[in-house]
Amino acid sequence: MIIDVDLQGRFTQPVWLDLLATFLYALVGASRAIRKGYDLVGVVVLALVASTGGGVLRDVLLQHGAPAVLHDYRFIATAFSAALLGVWLHRSLPRFRPLLDLVDSVSIGLYAVVGAQLTLISGLGGLSAVLIGFLNAFGGGLLLAVLMREEPEIFKPGLFYAVAVFVGLLVFVALATFFDVEANIAATASIVTTATIRTLALRLGWSTHSVSGSKRLRL
Repeated sequence: MIIDVDLQGRFTQPVWLDLLATFLYALVGASRAIRKGYDLVGVVVLALVASTGGGVLRDVLLQHGAPAVLHDYRFIATAFSAALLGVWLHRSLPRFRPLLDLVDSVSIGLYAVVGAQLTLISGLGGLSAVLIGFLNAFGGGLLLAVLMREEPEIFKPGLFYAVAVFVGLLVFVALATFFDVEANIAATASIVTTATIRTLALRLGWSTHSVSGSKRLRL
């Protein structure tokens, strides 16, 4: 069912931050492929999947035609560059973990908001916006896990990864649809909420637990 949602304005993500997030996700995908012992082709392919998979899933589900990453060569070029850099510097990457975590905390909130906003603009409701926003943020990681025959990290014990995104999406949808807050303000509040929860979880060790209580889950 199509729902008439009148967003106040539209949030447009900064291109530099979008490219930075693409670079980060590609670097993570390349690093995991290298640890698995894949060759250069495998490293590059998995870097591309990790960095663009979420956007591809989003555009396919929303039937927006060709995925957005195919319209701008910079995203594929950025992912390819990150893969090559990962091959060259993979032994040094752990030293940059604090910086990568900070960028990641902002990036997942950004991607989630972009997916949620496009869903609302397409005429779908708030619950659909949360779902698509979630896939936009984590779709690349889910596809990466499938290709590598691993359990997705967001399903395992961990530090409020998915929880942070979920809360941030609720903030965006609530502000933008129920309270008619201007889209840029709603998006900023959502991204800050996600980044804050994720950063506090990393600093304070907040973690989720398994339903059975026998071992911890990474969410």
